[in-house]
Amino acid sequence: NGVLDPKPIAGTPTLRVSGRSGLMEVVLHPQFPTNRFIYFTYLKPVNEKQSALTLARGRFDGSAISELKDIFSCGAGISGPSRLAWGRDGKLYMTTPSSGNGSSSQDPNTYAGKVLRLNDDGTAPADNPFSGRPGHKPEVYTFGHRNSLGLAVNPASGEMWQNEMGPNGGDKVNVLKPGANYGWPLVSLGRSYPGPWQSQGFSKEGFELPVVYWMPSISLSGMTFYTGNKLPKWKGDIFVGGQRTGEIPGTGHLERVLVNDKLQELRREALLVPLRMRIRVVRQGPDELLYVLVGHVNGGV
Repeated sequence: NGVLDPKPIAGTPTLRVSGRSGLMEVVLHPQFPTNRFIYFTYLKPVNEKQSALTLARGRFDGSAISELKDIFSCGAGISGPSRLAWGRDGKLYMTTPSSGNGSSSQDPNTYAGKVLRLNDDGTAPADNPFSGRPGHKPEVYTFGHRNSLGLAVNPASGEMWQNEMGPNGGDKVNVLKPGANYGWPLVSLGRSYPGPWQSQGFSKEGFELPVVYWMPSISLSGMTFYTGNKLPKWKGDIFVGGQRTGEIPGTGHLERVLVNDKLQELRREALLVPLRMRIRVVRQGPDELLYVLVGHVNGGV
């Protein structure tokens, strides 16, 4: 009823909090009014030291979750940030983190550093780009990603867009194409944390180029397209959260990006700068206004 409920919802999965990761994403099924399905990505404890990025599904009655069941797991050792989004095709898209030195992001037979495409029961669709190919996980839709913290459907084209953090620079927004390689860690627009460039070049044949990139990094997190009428001059623009700029604390903000009909960037604008807060998520509400979730002290909306 348009009011934030202060009571925690009962029935969420048992998880392991590791750093800033634990319960990552929650989305409703497109047919939620009839099936009441709710989906989570979370870190499931595997043993005393390891966790596994896991997708769970349950039924939500408005106050509690029942029939909770894990429907997909990335396996032990893959644990970190994850986003979920429903595509126009009715499939559930799920991002996974890179691991170690990032080389596994280039391996199509692992789940690390990928965007996965799943049926609503967690299985792999038969029309996925690597379905039936030996040495390739059938759930993989795109690969070569670092840590993806934004996922949203472009309302004009229906394409799935994704954003990911670079290291010290090289944050970017991508248009996802079936089976495409987005370069990490072989190609990057950023520097490694000690200072040297992450890669010899910024682009290479066979790797997809981003639509937008940031140097220095703004530590991207969250993404949405504005489609409402309350803020008419912003209609069609991309909004992304920033947690800090150039490794400097207290520089988090919301950023608006305007692109043309060929998906070429025209300009960008920093918003909410005086708050100096880490923006984690940005969403458009049913009232056609924008809501942001901030990581500050105890958090807030």
